[in-house]
Amino acid sequence: MGSSEEAKSIVKPLLEQLFKYAQAQDFEKVSDFYDPNGVLVHTGKDAVYGRDALKKAFEEFMSRAGKITPKISDEDYHMAGDFIIYTSAYETETEKMGIRKGKVTQIWRKSGDTYRILHIEDAQE
Repeated sequence: MGSSEEAKSIVKPLLEQLFKYAQAQDFEKVSDFYDPNGVLVHTGKDAVYGRDALKKAFEEFMSRAGKITPKISDEDYHMAGDFIIYTSAYETETEKMGIRKGKVTQIWRKSGDTYRILHIEDAQE
């Protein structure tokens, strides 16, 4: 089992790159971060399964939200075999939807020489 620092050194740069592509609305590159069997769970609302559906859901969210400026806190990283679990709280200012707050959990799975997001749970307040 790896350390929290090792997990952070792997996932944090991936998250930064993912955000860069999201801001540029390069949804094809964003979708490359998702495992083909990835799942997004909006706690208490719905779930989205599969890379193509995740890409579409993210495109729709960015269209509704406009420019986003997130503030991330309480980040935590853990390794477990071929998985990294990332949790954080967020407060995101959106251009069109106001401020969104919540907590997110991501499970990243090793895929070749990188990691991809297998599971995202978004618990909005």
